[in-house]
Amino acid sequence: MTESDAVLTREVFLKRAALVGGAGLLAALDARSATAAGLRRVGAKAESGNLQVLDWSGYEVKPLWASYAVTHKDMTPKFTFMTNEANALGRMRAGFKPDVVHPCVGYVKDFADSGFVQPWNPAMLKNLKLLNPAMVKAGQIGGKQWWIPADWGFDKILYRTDKVQPKEKSWSLMLDDRYKGKIAWFDDLNQLVWAGYYLGFKKPYDQTDAELKKSQELLKSKKGNVRMFWSSETDLQNAFASGEVWIAYAWPADYVAMKAKKLPVAYMRPKEGALSWVCGLMLGKDSPRVAAAHAYADAWSSTKSASWLETNYAYGSANTKARPTDAGLAKALQLDNPKSVSEPFAHIDRYIPRRSVYAKLWDEVKAS
Repeated sequence: MTESDAVLTREVFLKRAALVGGAGLLAALDARSATAAGLRRVGAKAESGNLQVLDWSGYEVKPLWASYAVTHKDMTPKFTFMTNEANALGRMRAGFKPDVVHPCVGYVKDFADSGFVQPWNPAMLKNLKLLNPAMVKAGQIGGKQWWIPADWGFDKILYRTDKVQPKEKSWSLMLDDRYKGKIAWFDDLNQLVWAGYYLGFKKPYDQTDAELKKSQELLKSKKGNVRMFWSSETDLQNAFASGEVWIAYAWPADYVAMKAKKLPVAYMRPKEGALSWVCGLMLGKDSPRVAAAHAYADAWSSTKSASWLETNYAYGSANTKARPTDAGLAKALQLDNPKSVSEPFAHIDRYIPRRSVYAKLWDEVKAS
């Protein structure tokens, strides 16, 4: 399949846009490259080699880290892709040592406790002051800045308006017997979380054993309606665009991609509340490229890169000055309201004390 025939995934969408918007952005920054050499030194020790970045697929395009591309031309990032945070931690336990990794806020403590990361030096991040203070604070543990917020968005329900007639705006649509074989769930333990909200539990991120059993039983009872468990957005978008699935647990970029395909779609906020997330960057333990990693994180935090992210991903940015070029998109996805990712508007991703129990129960759902 050629790129022109392919579904507009994040990767394809971003790479196309980079040809238009990225070139001008990089050219403007290139004039400052002569003064950048000092950024690649920590004391008297020069840094070298490819910056090792463990990230979500699609975030490898230059406009997201444009100023770094100019100041560190000889230290181009080398990307290794993660499917979720558990996958990233597994890679690091197996010996992979990234300079930068991109987990979401609910996993900050897990990564800090793992021993595979270290705190950032805020003095080396000139754009830190532009970031949402509440999001910045969420990355602090013991008075140290372990995590730099970058992007945020929602987990809601994407569905075909010409094929699906919801009985109500509810997570129940993900369980609906009428659409057996046309539903996609995300392959992640947080499916137990939205099930908990649907069942009315007070703390779905910290369910009791009895509550977890009920959430698991609910998912098991409706697993037969599910066509696919997706971990790759490319797979989800291909299936949705082809008509293989009509209902999906999805991210904002999936909604934008399907709209670009001229499909009649809606992005539902369930009455029980959408799930939401803020993802960010963490610094690898004993990284030999600490200064380069800081420059990379700072590039992500810049207003130009952040605005590009919002325009092309339809994700919000932690940079409070960022604005997408499409005001309608900003309104539709609430990108102009950083508070929209928090209570009571949405249930933001958070630390799960018994994450291993959730993971075990989710594996049992899939195996049932």
